[in-house]
Amino acid sequence: MNVVNPHFLDVFLRPLTGLADDDEAVAHYKEIELQTEQQYKAVIRETLVEHFNNLEEVEKRKSKIALSYYLTKPEIDFERVFYSLLPPFDAPPNARDFFLWLWEELFIGESFELIDVESYKVVAGMYEPLRSEK
Repeated sequence: MNVVNPHFLDVFLRPLTGLADDDEAVAHYKEIELQTEQQYKAVIRETLVEHFNNLEEVEKRKSKIALSYYLTKPEIDFERVFYSLLPPFDAPPNARDFFLWLWEELFIGESFELIDVESYKVVAGMYEPLRSEK
């Protein structure tokens, strides 16, 4: 059985986490007027892609699995995940779209769909991401 942890979704937005409290960051993103898929994807490319690519391989793999799982089997409130990280801008009307666009920018040409999604078990404990690789 494969394990997936929702806390790994947070990894993708680390560079933006908490910036809702940063007046400069909020002002910067208001100027951009994020309204279209292309505008969101530009922010993802400029802010999140390099961050993700610089993560350790284990963290990248676990994060990719979590994102793939929740995009395949959307049993998570993407809006809640997005806003819980306090980014400096609003999510698109359907917050799942932001995570889908994130996938498209990070894993170009790869399908997010897990064929064997039923072989995954959600372990949502907040300390699960700290467990060593087995």
